[in-house]
Amino acid sequence: MQLRKASIDDCEWVYQVLEELREPVRYTLDSFKEYYSTLLKNYMTDILLFCEDQERVGLVTLNKFSMPRYLGYGYEMEEFVIHKNHRGRGLSYKMIDAVKAHISSDKTIRKLIIKSNGTDSKHVYAKALNQTDLVAFQVYLNKL
Repeated sequence: MQLRKASIDDCEWVYQVLEELREPVRYTLDSFKEYYSTLLKNYMTDILLFCEDQERVGLVTLNKFSMPRYLGYGYEMEEFVIHKNHRGRGLSYKMIDAVKAHISSDKTIRKLIIKSNGTDSKHVYAKALNQTDLVAFQVYLNKL
């Protein structure tokens, strides 16, 4: 499995793969392109694509955050999606291993986290990562 940074040429594919995560939020491809192009320039965010034989099979959005108490940084995996045509093949574990290898080469990275409420994915994360007693609280602001 190859891992590469997403480019502007991947925009429509990324838009399509994220479709099932957007419910009930709806926006046009043009609106997404505008946002996506600025996101690609953000040094605190990476969109990584996973490929097999040059075919895109999944993606993850990594958001970097500061961790002053550890003199370093962490990453949160936000969108973590396998294209529907490639599910059920154990790719999640390979993708998580690829992410860990990719970010651990930077010696200032201290932590990788993901928060999930997806019943299909929790067992994967529990097996590939360490489950903690961390509780997340949130509020949605500026609704689309």
